[in-house]
Formats: sequence, structure tokens, C-alpha cells
Amino acid sequence: MKAMVAMLGRRLGPFGAAGLVLLAAALGWALLVLRPLQAEHEGLQQQALALEARLQSGRELASAPASAGEQLAAFHAFFPRADASTPWLARIHAAAAANGVALASAEYRVERRPEQPLLRYTLTLPLTGTYAELRGFVGTVLAEVPAAAIDDIQLRRENAGSATLEARIRLSLYLRER
Repeated sequence: MKAMVAMLGRRLGPFGAAGLVLLAAALGWALLVLRPLQAEHEGLQQQALALEARLQSGRELASAPASAGEQLAAFHAFFPRADASTPWLARIHAAAAANGVALASAEYRVERRPEQPLLRYTLTLPLTGTYAELRGFVGTVLAEVPAAAIDDIQLRRENAGSATLEARIRLSLYLRER
């Protein structure tokens, strides 16, 4: 066997021997690395097909027309419960602190209408800060408190050269009673 390998080495020369070594390395790479990756790829493709089938069946269920009452109930279920208003108010105050806006005080008012299942929690916030800070605050509130709506924004600058603005922002937090 050694004699045959030596004779093959002489016939092929150094470049032929290097080619055989590279061919063996490529074969080993294909067997040890590529085959397991190909098997994993096929498994992931099967999972993707199964998830796509589940998604399609979910779309079919979701597209089934619901009654107006069921749609309205689903809409109202989106809103947080009134007894859980404290964390939402804390997020609003945290948004002010995170954006560097000074919040000295706040005025809170709850509006209940008997014909509607949603409460309207109105907040009037006197704030001071730069335009960028106030804009960041509003963006953060709208992103982190999905049941909040901006009703009114009033901006005032005391001095023409000052970057600080005085703002009065009125927003509503909609909550469900039940």
C-alpha cells in the first residue's frame, strides 16, 4: 500500500498531491459540515411551511364575519381596565422624566357617560422643556400608552432667544369600566 501511495505521489507530483489533499478536504467538509446544515435547512423549511399553513388557517378564521356586537366587544377589550390606571399614569410621568421634560403638576378629570362603556381620563399637563424634549415626550406617550390620545397642545416661549418652551398638553386616557 505504501509503495502504491509513493508511486502515485511520484506520478502526480507536488501539485497533483496538493489537489488530492484539497479534494479530500472538500469531501470531508461536505460530509461533516454541509450535510448537517442541509438537514437543518430542510427541517426549518418544514417548520416554515407548517407555520404558514397555521397562519393561513388563522386568517381564514379571522376573516369570518363577526357580528357587530362581537366586533364592538373586541374593540372595547383592547382598552385597559379603569382599576389599572395607575401603571398607565406612571408611564406618562416616566415619559416626561425620560425625555427631560419638567412636569410640575397635573390636572386629572374622569368623565363617565352612562351610554358608553369607556371612561375618559383627561390629563392636563403643564410642561417645560425644549421643543425636542416636548416632542420626544409626546412620541413616547403615544408609543408606550396605546390607549392615550393627544387632545390639545399649546406652546409658548417667554423670551424670543430662549430655547425653553412652556407647554400645556391635554391628553385623554381611555379606560374600560368592566
